[in-house]
Parts: sequence; C-alpha cells; structure tokens
Amino acid sequence: MIDTKILDLKNMLMSQASLVEKMVSMAISGIYSRWDGLLKEVRIFEERVNQIELDLEIKCITAIALYQPEARDLRLIMMIMKINNDLERLGDQAVNIAESVEHLVDQPIVNKLPELEEMKNSAFEMLKQSLDAFAAEDVEKSRAVCDADDAVDELNRKIFYRLMEIMKKNIGAIEPCLHLLRIAKNLERIADLSTNIAENTVYMAVGKVIKHNIDKE
Repeated sequence: MIDTKILDLKNMLMSQASLVEKMVSMAISGIYSRWDGLLKEVRIFEERVNQIELDLEIKCITAIALYQPEARDLRLIMMIMKINNDLERLGDQAVNIAESVEHLVDQPIVNKLPELEEMKNSAFEMLKQSLDAFAAEDVEKSRAVCDADDAVDELNRKIFYRLMEIMKKNIGAIEPCLHLLRIAKNLERIADLSTNIAENTVYMAVGKVIKHNIDKE
C-alpha cells in the first residue's frame, strides 16, 4: 500500500516539475524572443504550481502519519517534500525573469552579452537533467548536474563585471543593466535549485549525502 502511495506522490511531483520546466522555458526564451502576455502566461502556470505544492505537502504529511514509513520509504517521502519546495521556488525564479524581460523590450544591450545566452542555456539544461535524473533515480546524472553548477556561477560573475563596466560608462544604461543583473541572478538560482534537486535525488536513491561535498571528505 505504501508503495502505491509513494508512486502517486512521485507522479504528482513530476506533473509539477513539467509545469515548472515549461515556466522556466517560457521566461528565459522571452529574453531574446519577447511576446505580449509572457508575464501573464507565466503567472498562470505559477498559480497551478503553487496549488500543487500545497496539495503535495499535505499528501506527504498524511502518508507519513497514516503509514509510518521507515528507511527507504521515509527517505523517499521526505525528499519528495524537499524537491516539492524547490520546484515552487523555481517557479518564483521564472516569474522574476519574466518580470524583468518586460523591461528589456527593444534594448540592444541584451545582445551584447554572449555570456547571458550561454548561462541561460546551461541553467535550463541543468534543470532538465536534474528532473530527468529524479524521474529515473539516476545517481550519475545527478552528480553531473552538481558538477555543472560552478560553470554557471562563473558566467554570473562575468556578466556582473561586464554590466558594472557598462553602467560606469553610460548612465542611461543603468535601468536595463539592473534588469539583466536580476535575470542573471535568477538564472544562477535556477542552477542552484537544480543542484538541490540532484543532491536530494542521490540521497533518495541510495541514501548518500553529497551536499557540501560531504561524501568527498
């Protein structure tokens, strides 16, 4: 009975993950291919994600109370709860990006940051791979996601310093640069949250903690 309940919880989480992946895809695609109503569409998805997050948390707590799971079963439910929270936060990052995108219409500065497109692609790939790894309980793919995080952090640093230089030289560019800094920061958070999902997937699958490189100490 508990196995069926855990499968239901996992399927519910994957439905939420699909919505979040769509939200993030829409938001980051809008950086270069903006369209009317982007923010409104992303917020519609956010409402659905938020509702699933609440429903799934209640179902997880109820499952623990009713079935009193132990060992792997308890670990699975607890990691589903943690990933559930990360997915809701990922939805928030997508909304933040969409909000800033609306302020960058016809701003040529967007196309002067090749690092931003690279960062966008890398962060989204990390998200996709972390969700694929969770679905398959794939430890090696999860570790690969964690390893990719440093490259995204470095891109964020490069974008920060480049935009600082632009703002020093052109006061009129401050507003769009601030929105680009916000987008880069949210892309970094998407990578961080994807790493969280990957780390929790490893713990869920094999009971091994890899957060903070503990398993390498």
